[in-house]
Order: sequence, then structure tokens, then C-alpha cells
Amino acid sequence: MGVLKGSVTYSKLYVRGALPADVHARFLERIRARGFKPLVPEDEDDAAVGWVPIERPYDDPQEGLGLGREGESAGSARLGFDASGVFFGSYLNLGMRLDRWKFPAALIKARMAAAERELKLKTGKERISKLEKAELKEMVLKKLRRDGVPVSSFADFSWSLETGELRFFSKSKAHLEYFYELFEKTFQLRLLPSGCYVGAVAVGALPSQLEAATPTPFALRPPPSASEVSS
Repeated sequence: MGVLKGSVTYSKLYVRGALPADVHARFLERIRARGFKPLVPEDEDDAAVGWVPIERPYDDPQEGLGLGREGESAGSARLGFDASGVFFGSYLNLGMRLDRWKFPAALIKARMAAAERELKLKTGKERISKLEKAELKEMVLKKLRRDGVPVSSFADFSWSLETGELRFFSKSKAHLEYFYELFEKTFQLRLLPSGCYVGAVAVGALPSQLEAATPTPFALRPPPSASEVSS
């Protein structure tokens, strides 16, 4: 059911590494620093990803503030990241929001053809250079962004700070790739995919003769070494 609601579909992971002494204060600071910031048409990136409160994943952090890109820190802080909304007993619960510009290929092709015809009429050219085509495509994409809205998605997670078990409520490959990167940059800890080997080491049940064994990779990430799992 997700952390709060939804279907019971999740990816089980383990978090390895030492937690900071003042875990609440340090983690809140890091979460706020990587709070979600909306895409704007002028952005060069095609995607924006960041943390959001699990209760309000689609709040606009800059709504009503009149903030531009220079006001990003204040905008992300407004999302309401406080201890009572992030920490639930020994669990850290948080959401990841991913916004992407996505337009049908046929639409882009049609807009490009129209832009090329217009340029040829203005310049009298019969052929357009690669550089001119690249500039036209950038112009077309910016126009589509100004006229449209990005595709938005959300996935939440629940992390036991005591056991290191983490349930990420999505199995989307794209979500997992963004989540691994964002989580490890934010918390400066290592994420490992769940499996018999990792789970056994996590609970201290792995026989000593298997500690030097190399796991077979069946996940997005390369198999962890025994030292990574036990650290």
C-alpha cells in the first residue's frame, strides 16, 4: 500500500554505512538541500528529481512566493520538511518526485518540419545545415515546454534506521535509477539490492565459509562485496 496508500509493490533494499551522530538534524539538512524543484522551460535538463513530503508530493514549492531560480533554497524549504513529517519512530519516510519533459516523437517531427519550411522561405535556402537544424530543434522544444506541462510521477520509501532495511514503493527501472543516485548523494550511504546473500549478511546469518563468495548479479547494481555488505 505504499507508505500511506496505494498498491503493495515495492523494491527491498539495504542501506549500508554509519549513521551520523545527530541523525535527525543532519538528515533534515541534507533532505532540504535536495528538495524537489520544478522544471522550467529554460532548463537544459529534461528531468527534475528531488525529495517531497509523502503527504503532499505534488505541492509546488514556489507557488505564491514569486521565486525564480535564485529562490530555490527558500522554495524547497517551504515543502515542509520537519522531523515530525519525516521521522516516524525509528523509520524515515519520504517521497521522491520525478518530473520529465516528454513529447510524442511525431509531434516534434511535425513541428520541426514546419520550422524548417519557415526558415527556408525566410532565407531562400534549399538546404539547412546541421547547426541550423540543431538550433531549430532547441527552439521547437522550448516552445513545446512553454505551452505544456512536464509528466510527473512519485514514489515513496520507508527506511528502518535500526535494521537498515528500506522499502521503495516502485519497481520502475527509471525510478530505481534516479532513486539510487539521489539517495546516495543525499545521505552519503550505500544502497544494496536485497537478495539471499545481502539479507543473510545483514542479519548476521551468513556462514563464514561463504563470506568470500561472489554473488551473481540479478539487479540494476553490480553485486556488492562481503566488506560492503558487512560495513
